[in-house]
Amino acid sequence: MKSTFLHGITAESLAGIASLVYNSVYSKALVVDFSSVVNPVGMLGSCIFGCLLASLCYHFFSKWVKKSTDVCFNIVFLVLTFSTFLGPFSGELPLNIESPELFAGLIIPMHLFPVLFWMASKPLFLLAKAIP
Repeated sequence: MKSTFLHGITAESLAGIASLVYNSVYSKALVVDFSSVVNPVGMLGSCIFGCLLASLCYHFFSKWVKKSTDVCFNIVFLVLTFSTFLGPFSGELPLNIESPELFAGLIIPMHLFPVLFWMASKPLFLLAKAIP
């Protein structure tokens, strides 16, 4: 269980940093400012919440599904991540926001960061379990 939560903390940290960097690069490259809608605290909070929830779910999922735990969990995590895309597409932005059509280009990749960093960091924790 400790390894699973450490995995979640690693993934959330990397996803949070990637979100902050991506926000900065995207905003400067396209000269847009969505800071009134998306702020750094919200970005970090969503990464923390997503990855800690994922680690908790993975822990219980591994108790229920003995074979192919990683494959099954990753599929469920991806499907749930893709379902979160509905929020940015259905939400309404304030009327004073310039270039609202660029908002999805900022938010959608950020929704993928937690699952991407979860999957990318998983081999590190498999390797740690294999070393006595």
